[in-house]
Amino acid sequence: MSDAREKVERASLQVAPGLETLARFGYASKGVVYGTVGALALGLALGAGGSTTDTRGALLRLQDLPGGSVVLWILMVGLVGYALWQLVRAMLDPEHQGTGARGLVKRAGYLISGGAYLVLAVFSARVAAQGSAPRDPNSEAQAAQQVLQLPGGQLLLGLAGVALLAVAAHQLYNAYEARFMKRMALTDVGAQYKGTLKRIGQLGIAARGLLLGLVGVFLLVAAWRSQASVVIGTAEALAWLREQPAGQFLLGAVALGTLCYGVWCLTQALYRRIKVAD
Repeated sequence: MSDAREKVERASLQVAPGLETLARFGYASKGVVYGTVGALALGLALGAGGSTTDTRGALLRLQDLPGGSVVLWILMVGLVGYALWQLVRAMLDPEHQGTGARGLVKRAGYLISGGAYLVLAVFSARVAAQGSAPRDPNSEAQAAQQVLQLPGGQLLLGLAGVALLAVAAHQLYNAYEARFMKRMALTDVGAQYKGTLKRIGQLGIAARGLLLGLVGVFLLVAAWRSQASVVIGTAEALAWLREQPAGQFLLGAVALGTLCYGVWCLTQALYRRIKVAD
C-alpha cells in the first residue's frame, strides 16, 4: 500500500463520523430532489397541470417556494455530502468491492455518480445565490452533439447507451431480488414496517431503472442515426411515456415509482449501513 493511500485512510478514520453524517444528509437531500421530480410528474398524470422535469428542474421548482433559497443552500450541502460519500466508495472501497472487473466497474460508477452530484450541488448553489439559473431545454442532446463531433463519436455514444442499459438492467434485477435490503440496518424494526420499506424500495428502484433504460435506448438510437437531437433526459423520458397509449397511466405509475425512490433515499438516510473506513 502506498504512503499516499495510507495517509488518505488515516485521514478518513479521523473524519469518519462527520463523513457518515454528511452521507446520511446526502441521501436525505437526494430523496427530496427525486421526491419532487416524482410529485410533479404525478400531479401532471392526475390532471393537476404542470410538466415533467428532472433533478435540475426540481431544484428550480423548489426555489420558487417561500424560503426556496434557504432550502437550496441546505440541499447543496447534502448533495456535496452525497458526492463525497460516492467518492469515498470509489477511492477507498470501504464496502470491499475489490479490484476485480466487476468491482472496478462498480467503483467507476460511484466515481461518475459522485461527479454528477457535485455538479448538481454547484447548480443548487448557483440557483440559491442568483435566484434562478439559465437552463437549456435539452442539455443532454447538446452534450451528445459534442460527443458525436469527436473521432469515433458514434461508437462512444453507443457505448454510453449500452452502459446505461446495463445499469438499468442491474437496477431492475436489484429491485426484483430486493438485494438492496442487505445494506440496511433494520433488525430492530417490525416485520410489517420492514416489508413496507422493502416494497417502497422495490417500486422506487424499478422506476429509476425503467427511466434509465429509456434514456439508454434513445442514446443507442441517436448513435445509430448519428442524430443528437434524439437523446433525452429524465424529463423527456417522462413526457415520452405520457404520449404513449395509456400514457396517463404509464406516467402515473412511473411518477409514483419515482416518488417512492425519493422516499427510499430518505429511508437510506435513516437506516443504511454506512462504513466510511475500516
